[in-house]
This record gives sequence, C-alpha cells and structure tokens, in this order.
Amino acid sequence: LALYNVTGLVGFHGYDLYRFGKEHIGPKPVLGNEQTDQAKAWFDQHQQVLNTNNDLRGKFKGSNVMVIQGEAFMNFFIGQQIGGEDITPNFNKLMEESMYFSNFYHQTGQGRTSDADFSAHSSLHPLPTGSVFIRYPGNTFDMLPSILKNEGYSPNVFHAYDSSFWNRYSMYKAMHYDRFYSKKDFVIDEPLGWSLGDKSMFRQSLEALTTDVKSPFYAFMITLSSHHPYTLTAKENVLDVGELKGTMLGDYLQSVHYVDAALGELVEQMKQDGLWDNTILMFYGDHDNSITDQKLYEQFTGRTMTALDMQQIMNQVPLLVHVPGGSLRGVDTQPAGQLDLTPSILHLLGISPEPYHFMGNNLFGDAERMVVLRSGAFTDGKVYYIPSADQSFENGTCYDLASRTPTDVQACGPGFQEAKKRLQISDEVITYNLLQLWENKEHLVDPKSTKPTEASTTN
Repeated sequence: LALYNVTGLVGFHGYDLYRFGKEHIGPKPVLGNEQTDQAKAWFDQHQQVLNTNNDLRGKFKGSNVMVIQGEAFMNFFIGQQIGGEDITPNFNKLMEESMYFSNFYHQTGQGRTSDADFSAHSSLHPLPTGSVFIRYPGNTFDMLPSILKNEGYSPNVFHAYDSSFWNRYSMYKAMHYDRFYSKKDFVIDEPLGWSLGDKSMFRQSLEALTTDVKSPFYAFMITLSSHHPYTLTAKENVLDVGELKGTMLGDYLQSVHYVDAALGELVEQMKQDGLWDNTILMFYGDHDNSITDQKLYEQFTGRTMTALDMQQIMNQVPLLVHVPGGSLRGVDTQPAGQLDLTPSILHLLGISPEPYHFMGNNLFGDAERMVVLRSGAFTDGKVYYIPSADQSFENGTCYDLASRTPTDVQACGPGFQEAKKRLQISDEVITYNLLQLWENKEHLVDPKSTKPTEASTTN
C-alpha cells in the first residue's frame, strides 16, 4: 500500500489510469502454451474439489441473495465490549442464528475496496499492484452477478457514492448487473462521512428491492460510513470508548458501532418487508482500517501483541452467513477468505461450479481449506506463514498455530509453493485474459460436428 499512502486515493486512481493507457496500447501480451495449459489444469483439478455433494447443496435454491461488504469492518472487535457496552450488539445477536466464520481473511492488495469486490465475485486474487477494476475492466471473468443472471436472477448493486469511483460504472456493466444504484439514485437525507449514512442507504436500497427489482434477486451493498478517517456526527457518537476517546482507533470503534446499528435496522426492515424468510444474507468486511499502531490494539485488548497477533488482526475480517429459517448456525474456525464467497453461494443455490474458473474454497464443502493473501502470507489452519520483505522463503516466518510460536520454516514449504503458484496463475488469468482465450477455444467448431461447443464463461 506504499503508493496508495503516498499519493492518496485520487493520485492512486490517476496512476492506475495512466497504467491502463500504457497496457492497452499496442499488441496484447501472450502467454506460452505450457504456462497456459498448466493454469487450465489447475482450475480443472480445483473444480472437482469444489463440486461437493452434501445436504446443503441446493438446499436454498431460488432464494434471494443479499451480500453486504462492510467498509473497513474488521474482526477483532466482534463480540467484544468497551466500557461494559457491546461494540456490535446487532451482529452478536445475528450470530446466534447464523454461521460465523471466525478465521475469515480479506485478500486485498492496493485496490482495497475494489479488490474485495473483485475477489468476492470472481474468486480470483487481485493484482499485486493497482486495481483490476481500473486496469482490466474489459477482460473476461466468471463473475457471480453474471452467473446468477443466467440462472434467472436480477443482480443489482447499491453504493451511495460516485459511480465512476474505482471505475465501477464500467466494471459493473461488464459484470452484467441490471442496475447500479449510485449516489445520484439516493436521497441524501442522512449526510454522514463521505456521503450518505448507512442507515439511510440500507433503507432506500430495501425500498428499491421491494418496489423496482424482480425476484429472485442478487443484491450487493457496499457500506461507506466506516470509511477512514472515521468521523461521525456528534449525534451518532454514542459509544463510550473511554481511554481511546480522541484516538483514531476510538473514532473507528464509534463508526463500526454505527454500522452495526444500521445492520440491525436492515434486518428488522427485511422482516417487515417479507424478505427475511426467503433471502440468504451475507456480511463481510472488505479490508483493514489502516490503523497499524500496535500500542492501540494492546490498549484495547489488554495484552501484549505478537507479530502473529498483529498479522491476524490486520488481515481478519468477519463473515456472517444467515440462511432462510436460520438452520445454518454456529462458529466455523477453519480458515476462509473473500475468494470463497462465490463458490459457497453457488453451492447453497445448487449451481454447479464446473463450468467456471474459481480459486476459492467452498465453505460448505468437505475439503480442507487453504487461504492465500496477496502479500504471499498463507494459512491452512495448522500453520501461518508471514513472508519477509525480500520475499525469500527462508527469510519468512512459519508459525505453528497450535502453539502460536515460530517453528521450522520448512513446515511451511509445501504451502509456500502452492500459494506462490496460485498467485501466479491468478495474475496470468487477469493479465493475459486467459478466460477469454479458453472461451474462444471452446467456441471452435468440432471437426466431427457442425455445432460450436458451449462457452464456459459468462462474461
């Protein structure tokens, strides 16, 4: 995030647009056949892992799907109190009738919010530099909104900000959303932070879903009220953060407390509108809060933080999944990440993953999970690898998660190689537009037939 921090968000966007121009002028780069075939073979093998038959497969077929991406909404404060008051009382209440993934990681890079959006919907890793939304909006990806649209869903996205930001207007068209409800589509009746308060954003989004959108729908909502620098109005600063008052972490906890209140109002409104009993609701955080002062977290938790503690605090965000009837509940402690969202949603809806190219896990399948971060860090639930600044394997640190202490780095060797391979394949898919290449090959006429074969991609 060095470039992002130095130039600021606007400067970062400008640099990405400059890079887009350089990358899209002149001949397109081509990947060798051997590497292309290796990438395809990886996906073919992974498709078999994702295609699990169990009681949850298709159990909620035809349900509406609502996914909320919480701005800078992290995991360390979930279920915690400050000054004797719950920081996230509504989230906590919802956990009682939902599945909560306590070791869920954001997998973003420099593209921040847009990376989370991209990875959650494509099940691919973001790029090591820049934002896919800005650099490669015209490439082919297997995107959740497109897939669900092909299944008869109406996909819509709600975000009360400028539609051009992160190149969303163009990217959302390519993702085949029916409509992007951006800032111009909302009444700014609750000015807060960067734009409209999340309470009003949720309220107006639900109104659109119940009046303008046909069912079944896919609704993707991006919150904004907990965006840096975390300044709320005095009216909304209702959480007593005690000694943290006046610190950025204290302001941050105020803002996520407000977002939690907005989530509580959303759930109640869904019940009143008759949506609650036929909608899968997922809520996850997009990325960290950019507050890296270890002393503040030690003050909040009341204990000394290790390098592993800080690594997990800064990379873990919550995932909550509520299904109609609340039959899926409990705490899943296995590693999970943003790339897992799309394969998992398709499993609940009974839609086969086989035609698509996903790198994530099926959270409702039976396979062991590995989660790879854009930095090269990874975990399989047994070990956690933190890479070194020079990206040399031997200079990284391998933690045994049972003891939470460093162990022989070779214990992370196989995982390191797999993580490196996944990041490389994902980068190749994006940079060389491999899904388009594979789609074109599948459209070639079989010499024994006069009919072209079906394409495997949807976009």
